[in-house]
Amino acid sequence: MKPSILGFLKNVAASVAPFQKLVLISLAAWLTHIVLRVLLLFRSNPYGFPFVSKPDWFIFHAVCIDFMWIVNALVVFLILGGIFYRVTAGKETAKAVVVKATTVLYAVFHTAILLLTLLDNETQRFLGGHLTFGLVDTYKDTSSIIVFYDYVANDLSVPYLQFVVLALMLPLTYGVYKLLCKWYRPNDGFYIKKSVIAMLVFYIASYLFVYFIWTGNARMTKLRPVVSLIYNDLFVAKKAVGLTDADLGTYRAAYQNLWQKIEGDSDWQFSDAKEGNGLPLYRVPSESLLNSEKLKTQREMQPNFILVLMESQRGRNTGYMNPQIQPSPTPFMDSLAAHSHVWMRMHTSGVPTTGGVLSTHIGIPHHSRLAQATDLAHVTIPSFVQVLTENGYSTHYMSAADPAWDNLGVWMSKWYTKQHYNREREDDSTFIDNAIEYVRDTLSKEGKPFFATLMTRSNHYPFNFAAGMTDEEKNRPLQERINVTMNYADRQIARFFHAIENEEWYKNTYVIIMADHGFPLGENGVSTMNGGGFSNVSWIPFFIHGKGLDAVRDTTAAAQIDIAPTVLELAGFAVPNIFMGHNLLREHMADSVPEPVAGLSLGAYSGYAAIGLDGYRFIAKYPAQDETHIFADSDLRQENELTGKLQNEEGRLSATLDTLLKISDYSLERGL
Repeated sequence: MKPSILGFLKNVAASVAPFQKLVLISLAAWLTHIVLRVLLLFRSNPYGFPFVSKPDWFIFHAVCIDFMWIVNALVVFLILGGIFYRVTAGKETAKAVVVKATTVLYAVFHTAILLLTLLDNETQRFLGGHLTFGLVDTYKDTSSIIVFYDYVANDLSVPYLQFVVLALMLPLTYGVYKLLCKWYRPNDGFYIKKSVIAMLVFYIASYLFVYFIWTGNARMTKLRPVVSLIYNDLFVAKKAVGLTDADLGTYRAAYQNLWQKIEGDSDWQFSDAKEGNGLPLYRVPSESLLNSEKLKTQREMQPNFILVLMESQRGRNTGYMNPQIQPSPTPFMDSLAAHSHVWMRMHTSGVPTTGGVLSTHIGIPHHSRLAQATDLAHVTIPSFVQVLTENGYSTHYMSAADPAWDNLGVWMSKWYTKQHYNREREDDSTFIDNAIEYVRDTLSKEGKPFFATLMTRSNHYPFNFAAGMTDEEKNRPLQERINVTMNYADRQIARFFHAIENEEWYKNTYVIIMADHGFPLGENGVSTMNGGGFSNVSWIPFFIHGKGLDAVRDTTAAAQIDIAPTVLELAGFAVPNIFMGHNLLREHMADSVPEPVAGLSLGAYSGYAAIGLDGYRFIAKYPAQDETHIFADSDLRQENELTGKLQNEEGRLSATLDTLLKISDYSLERGL
């Protein structure tokens, strides 16, 4: 075995020998990429906030990722150069031309990639998303260039540093290359072999580190190299079929008719003017709604809001939703829910956390195929929080988890007055201590209504983050361990509300408690987040507690896209919007007798999608829909599958799901 490996390495070394300068160019370019990564990760964005709060958790991945793609590119050029080199066998002059041409082309390739990488880095710092063809199309007019220069001039990190880096990075790369040329020994076969072995070992180590030892999809998305972005735009993203004008008109009409049917009143109209600009979701409030006494009363109240987003809080393990579970993992939530308006059939509209949090804020399901938090960061999509901010509310996003980790910080900065995160307060106990102090002693005393979002962290896979867990608890199966961490998160939230419930301002505060998503733990044969849209991941707790809300167990089908219009109803605001969700507090009246409110749940879940409508919940692998499931909407634990027994319903729901997601994807990509 050993001789064969040595023989292979000798052959590789012999093939590389004529193109040794390509290896040196690769190493020089890699060093410059490391410098660019450091300047990106360890600096603040132009607005004075850290680009990432944990640069030490990113830099080693960045170094490994850049090494791998550079080696991949090197191999491609070596193969192409080697083919032409062999074709010219016996012609020394032609061989020399092939070697020189390959070297020059490789140098030009890396020059272009370095320039694009710098531009991509600055795009991420300014806009929060990568440099893509879609972004270029969005900002293709010359006024964007002027605005970019203004941003550079007012960069709160180091003004004009971008231009310094632009001027110096290519000379730096060339200088390192020339230095390497002095060090390497071109005629030493053993030296070349050692270099090949070292690169191969580091490549394997990098691959194992990034993809097996310390993984993270959000981090990988943020660190995506330019070559990957270009490849994705050219060969992957192009697979998405756009909507023709005829298709758009058909889907728009179908969506709007369904929305109006579910809404059940005429308080909103879709705007023809905006439709002409390709915005099928845009709707405006009627004059009667704007002038209604109900909204006026709510506005005059100027209520405060506290929205608690519980990490991975499963409906399947929440006590008040599953009274058969004893003892309940969530005693505080159970007690508060007993005096609140509870929606028993609430589903997340996206996974993972970015999907659930963004859907909650913008009233539109997560994109069915894009990494929305990063790929669409340049698109202007309004949030209900933005409406509150623009109407005098002090709005604050408080997170125990790093919002910059998965690019959520970029979105929150668009909508909230301020973000709060500290890596020293990542446990829910220390996070809640700080939240109590800030809400009670600062927000409540600003003299204006406030909206505070609290995003917890401790109940996160692998469900061993809760402080004080015993070894025995950490060694339990996941299905049991999650009860321990859910109970821990529940106790911390209880501390928060017990600390503020006797404050005078609390009487004028709406408390909203819900989850970002659930988590699959083997039910329905699924144990990974991208394995389906079953209730183990989609069914979540949700209730609102506050003035004027009776204790109700509501069985209306609902989803996170309904949060935005519902909160604005409570705040007394009716504004033009592109929310796909419905106000969950509306009532349909017939002869002065309330009728049951129709509902819709809709979500996209990492390759799957689901819709709840007319008494059924339909799940499909999306967009192919070559795998489908259907359950009664009341079968929340999804223990009685009806697939194959309701073909007419399946066909109708399949078509409706496809229509709604095509409209929502189109709207997310276009923005407002």
